[in-house]
Amino acid sequence: MKSALSSIMAAALAVVGISCGSSGSGPPDAALPPGGSPAAASQPGGSPAASPQAVSLAGTWSGTGVDSNANTGPNGATTVTWTLAQTDANVSGTVTTQSVDPPNTTCTSCHRNKTGTLAGTIAGTTLTLTMSFPAGNPAGNPADVTPICSATLTGTVSAITQSSLTASYSGADTCEGALLNGTLVMARMP
Repeated sequence: MKSALSSIMAAALAVVGISCGSSGSGPPDAALPPGGSPAAASQPGGSPAASPQAVSLAGTWSGTGVDSNANTGPNGATTVTWTLAQTDANVSGTVTTQSVDPPNTTCTSCHRNKTGTLAGTIAGTTLTLTMSFPAGNPAGNPADVTPICSATLTGTVSAITQSSLTASYSGADTCEGALLNGTLVMARMP
């Protein structure tokens, strides 16, 4: 009789626990505000919690890009500076690249000294971007000794904070060919 009573009590407690919301999944439905979602309960007035804001990229960024091509091998390094503006999800600005090699000493030293534009779209902490470096040296960059060459790079920045970002990219230079396996590490300048 004692074991039957214990079984009945255990079953009764389980039914009470389930009906009272003790499943560990949050408060019972009766405690939710009109609209019925836990997110709505977390905000005054019962409105849903706001989604996280995208990181603003507006400002000046500096860093290093490394990629490979037929002429530079796997270590084509470039110092990169961005000056960016951002309106909502749209990012735009100027890009200046400079070779890490002394001027006119390597193939990298002349094809990496370019000025161009950046255009992209940010969603949360991911930026999809295009960097374009037109022929003709329209920005008057004195370090660009190969103004006949243009380049276009596309990439994705998937690690963005307020102070740093990391990107992968690829593209082509009309004189140097494909630029592959690119990585770019940038830091926000004060």
